Amino acid sequence: GAAQRGTRPLLGCWGLGLELLGGGSAASRMWRALLLLQAAARATAGARPLIISTDPGVDDSIALLLAAASPEVDLRAVCINFGSLHNVSQLAHNALAVLALAGREDVPVYLGASDPLAVPFHDLGGPSFHGVDGLGGAPLPVQPKHGVNMSKTAAEVIVEACRHWRPAPVLVSLAPLTNVALALALEPRLPVLCPTLYMMGGTILEAGNVSPVAEANIANDAEAACRVFAAGFDLHVAPLDVTMSTWLDTTYLESLRGLPSPAGSFVWNITRFYTRAYRNVGGFVDGMPLHDPSALLMFLRPELYETRRWQAVIDTSPYPSMTRGMVIADRRGGPLSPPPPPNATLHFALSAKFEALRDFLRERLATLPRDSEASQRERLMYE
Repeated sequence: GAAQRGTRPLLGCWGLGLELLGGGSAASRMWRALLLLQAAARATAGARPLIISTDPGVDDSIALLLAAASPEVDLRAVCINFGSLHNVSQLAHNALAVLALAGREDVPVYLGASDPLAVPFHDLGGPSFHGVDGLGGAPLPVQPKHGVNMSKTAAEVIVEACRHWRPAPVLVSLAPLTNVALALALEPRLPVLCPTLYMMGGTILEAGNVSPVAEANIANDAEAACRVFAAGFDLHVAPLDVTMSTWLDTTYLESLRGLPSPAGSFVWNITRFYTRAYRNVGGFVDGMPLHDPSALLMFLRPELYETRRWQAVIDTSPYPSMTRGMVIADRRGGPLSPPPPPNATLHFALSAKFEALRDFLRERLATLPRDSEASQRERLMYE
């Protein structure tokens, strides 16, 4: 078929595209056609197809806005994974709202894993940092008009995309790796079909955030992480070592309110709860770390990161082991290190030029739809 020949429809959700061209006034049909043309332009301008697996989440939401604002990538699917909350329906609603704010109503959102692969879900404190709704109780400036795409699971979407999209998509995981592990179970050739995976998770030398040695995305599903790390992906990891040193202080966050896009005020609003949590729970004085956006930033601006190549395994000791979810990286090198799995390359970011990253993030957020554009979309898109 067309997908097998590499001529898949230009929109991530072609069914939605056809729906957008449906009824309504001439003005609304014109606006819908414009969205389709914009999506086609992204696809033909050399933008790399992108799938994000996420648990939005304050910092995930910033990453989604960054993806929507970046012409280097063509965001075609958002896959929901439990993580910051156990309630994947709430997380999906958050993703839909953020995409609507970013002017990317064409991007479909799919439900994925609601529980870990092998053990019951354990609350590792996500609501304490993200709030019970995942967005710190902040009001949503745009309400999503479409729901979740129920035609496929997240794992099925990942497999289908890796089998048929050309060029192959970049996978970015901002959540526990359950969706990716489930996709691997459906298609063991996944690292060959779709070699590149960027992720936020783990820690090498920095203290953990859910135990002395473990980070939340890995610890939430250590078995899934173990399978993904051993699968043979060209894996680019943003661990706590780099995210905790890429700090957004409150002065920077407040400055985003002055951006022409309402996305700036939205980021300020959702991060107020998050920064208070870091102060009250974590003992940090001012601001927040740039966790999940770092995975996407590693792809967009690799020259701003210092990375090291190590082999690593994941500790899957049962709860309540203190080491569960620990990333054990072999930093010895040379003949003492075991041979890597076939085709495996693990890149760990250890430091970054954080001022340049902060400037880049602000510049990209400023390009998102302005208030007038958002209100026009709100009026015309679904009348």
